[in-house]
Formats: sequence, structure tokens, C-alpha cells
Amino acid sequence: MSSIVSSLSPSQIASLSTTTISNLKTTDIAALSTSQTAALTAAQVNALNSTDLQFLATTQVAALSTTVISHLLTLQIQSFADTQFAGLTTTQVGVLTSTEVGALTSTELQSFTTTQANAITAKQLGSLTTTALGNFSTTQIGALSSTQVQGLTTTQLNAVASDSLDALDVTKLSTTQLSGLNATAIGHLTDTQIGNLTSTQVGLLSSTQLGAISSTDIQAFTTTQANALTAKQLGSISNATLANFSTTQLTNLTTTQTQGLTTT
Repeated sequence: MSSIVSSLSPSQIASLSTTTISNLKTTDIAALSTSQTAALTAAQVNALNSTDLQFLATTQVAALSTTVISHLLTLQIQSFADTQFAGLTTTQVGVLTSTEVGALTSTELQSFTTTQANAITAKQLGSLTTTALGNFSTTQIGALSSTQVQGLTTTQLNAVASDSLDALDVTKLSTTQLSGLNATAIGHLTDTQIGNLTSTQVGLLSSTQLGAISSTDIQAFTTTQANALTAKQLGSISNATLANFSTTQLTNLTTTQTQGLTTT
């Protein structure tokens, strides 16, 4: 049968019924050329069982059309081997639905190269559950582009696990995302992340957010960052939060900033 299947033209392959396709043996599937594989329709591939799909070589997986990739069933996605995911092209990764990406296990998702992970669109990321987002490795999270990071919702950022949040490049957050971080999320940020905030970002922090930053984190502020705090911000923070500032930071406050402090 394998010899018969391999002799068919791509157009003949595309004309086979889903019943015929589903009755092919794993050896038949493995014998398909890349041009034959590329001719398969979404309905035909959906007719294949998980075992059959596992016999597709990485070159065959890479040959599947974007229409086929975007119509893979959840069980089919989950049956793919890590090596098969590594064979996906960036174009194929870019057409995966949020359901498909969400169906990937942490092992499968983390088999993506940085290039593949960077091919995931902001829209795809923004539609993921926090569980699915948490399946990304910290390396992948850290490598997300500004466009990708800004596709994340504040709900996701506030709910994602601390290790995922700790890996994020906070300088890529939009002003809306940063201002939307709750006290718990702000409290998860590391000294390095706090120290990397731009002056503009520091100037947007609310009194609640500033209050959630530990003394160690606040003291990671550079003089430039500390001087970016507005008089209004300083006047609205609690005495306990103000006490978290180092003496160096306090003595370097400008006249405008100190005039924002209350007598209390």
C-alpha cells in the first residue's frame, strides 16, 4: 500500500476521502512526500488518529498548510512529539489558535525555539489562559518582544505565577499595563526589575503600588528613578513606605519633591 500511496500525485492525494485517509497505515503516512503532505486538507488531517500523526517527520509537519495547522484538533496537538513541534515554521506557529496553544503542555511549549516563540502574535498571547501562559519557560518569557508583551492583559499579568512575572522585561510594559498591576504583582517584581523601570514608568506608580514595593526593591531605585517620583506620589505614600527609602535617596530629592511631603 505504501508504494501505491507514494505513487499518487499531490492532487490525487487531496482527492482521497477522509475514510480512505483514516484507513491508511502508519507506514503509508510516513511514506508521504513533502509535496503530498502539503496537499492534505484540514478535513483529511483531522481524520488521522493521534498515532498516525506521530509518524509524520519534522519535514512533513513543516509542509502542512497553515489551514491544516489552524484546524488541528486538541487531541492531535497534544499527541505531537516535541521534535515535531520543533519542526513547525514560524508562519505555522503564527496561525495556531489560542485553543491550540492552550492545549500544549509545558514540555511541548518549551520545545519551541526562541525564534518560534517570538512568532506567536500579541493576539495569541492575549487570549491565553494564565495556566497556558505559565507553561512558557522563563527564557521564552524574557525573550518576548515589546509587541508581544503589550498583547498581554492586566488580568493575565496579575494572575500569572511569580516566576513567569519575574522573567518579564518590565521596560516593555505599556503605561496601561504597568498602572494595572495590583499590589501582589508589584510585590513579585525583583530588585533588578524595579531597578530597570524607566523614569516615565516610575512616575506612573500609584501610592498603593509604591506601598507594595519592599524596602530592598525601593532602594534598588537609582537616584534618577527616585527623582522621577512626583510630589503628588510622595505626598500620598504612607510613612512606612517613605521609611523604605534610603537616606541617599531622600537627601537627593528635589525641592519640588520634598514640598509634596506632608507635615505628618
